[in-house]
Amino acid sequence: MPAYQALRPRFHLHWVEQIDSTNRALAAMMAAGAPAGTVLGADMQQAGRGQWGRQWQSPPGGLYLSLGLKPDLPACRSPYLTLASAWGVATSLANLDLPVQVKWPNDLVAGGKKLGGVLAETHLENGRVQTVVIGLGLNGFNAVPGVGTSIQALIQPELAADPLNTLEGLAAIALYGLMQGYLHWQNQGDDAFLNDYQTRLANLGQGLTVDGQSAEVVGVAPSGNLRVRLISLPSDLPAVKTLEIEPGKVTLGYNA
Repeated sequence: MPAYQALRPRFHLHWVEQIDSTNRALAAMMAAGAPAGTVLGADMQQAGRGQWGRQWQSPPGGLYLSLGLKPDLPACRSPYLTLASAWGVATSLANLDLPVQVKWPNDLVAGGKKLGGVLAETHLENGRVQTVVIGLGLNGFNAVPGVGTSIQALIQPELAADPLNTLEGLAAIALYGLMQGYLHWQNQGDDAFLNDYQTRLANLGQGLTVDGQSAEVVGVAPSGNLRVRLISLPSDLPAVKTLEIEPGKVTLGYNA
């Protein structure tokens, strides 16, 4: 995998104390002509959103920001914007010795507990993604529920000079990760990127039930869908069937 230590992206940074949703506000800014690389962050969100319209709790102490890009790519490749963003942030944190993985397709986990998530929302014209707003919510120094974890819980508090000990440092690491993921996908292509994504995938081998049948996660398909293998219980059926599952069709859960 190519190194991105020399990556010096240029961001146009905006920060507010409180907002309803950084994704919603940044989408409006991009529609009004804001350039690629525009970032909007907030200390608190009143109406933060996750996948499928779920509410994202955004108490003080967490990291809440959105990044706007103008990729100009076919709409069929848009799932990779989510995969690349989650992989990039997970990789940046893992490079700092934090045990962070990706829970397909868009969550960040550590020790089976939720650390954060990304939400990529696109604007299409003529079947192409002209603009994407990538929102990131990351548990930093805020209180979390039992199924959650935080950067504060993962770092060693005695490392006072560590960049992870401040929200400003965490924001810089996260933004670097978002750009690293996007550029790595663009440089390597879909297939090679998927191989790297799967090395950070927490769900490989996880058992689940699909239409009443036992199955296990075996990877991610080129479509961006989850690839699962049905486990045939009768001994006279040695073949196992592989299926693709779209996001939102199964619940992979968390370890409490």
